[in-house]
Amino acid sequence: MHCIWPWELWMFVALLVPTIGGVVLAHVWRAYQKKLLVLKLSELFLCALFFLVPMLGSSYFHLHHWYAGWLIGMHCNFDKWWSRAAMAYCWGMYINGIAVYGRDPVLTCEYSYWLSTDNRCPYMKCYLEAMKHKNDTTTGVVEMIAADWRNCSATGFHP
Repeated sequence: MHCIWPWELWMFVALLVPTIGGVVLAHVWRAYQKKLLVLKLSELFLCALFFLVPMLGSSYFHLHHWYAGWLIGMHCNFDKWWSRAAMAYCWGMYINGIAVYGRDPVLTCEYSYWLSTDNRCPYMKCYLEAMKHKNDTTTGVVEMIAADWRNCSATGFHP
């Protein structure tokens, strides 16, 4: 089952997408006017290179809204009301995500798995030993299944 959006959410998206497009264009135009366009594009490229690219290869990657708000908000830094409003909105997304849902890792279960193995969690020895014999159904241990980012139904794995 896939996501079914109510009409209110479609209306919100219909208003938000042109607004975001306008704010992005305003930032590009302002950077061009101040002769900062190359610098701003370099900042965006380096942020993507350091904070997104290393995780994109993982099937467990989930772009939490707190992470997107933090990542985008830092680039809305012109001394204009619309840039400050965009920064406030993005950092509001960040604060909302952290306060309401917690600072979940963007690599979800893969990060938990890494922490467990790196910290030598006793359960992981049992899990890894069971995975050597995964055809044996008596162990009761199941293999970790990669997340399906397209699925937001009530069944299955949710990052």
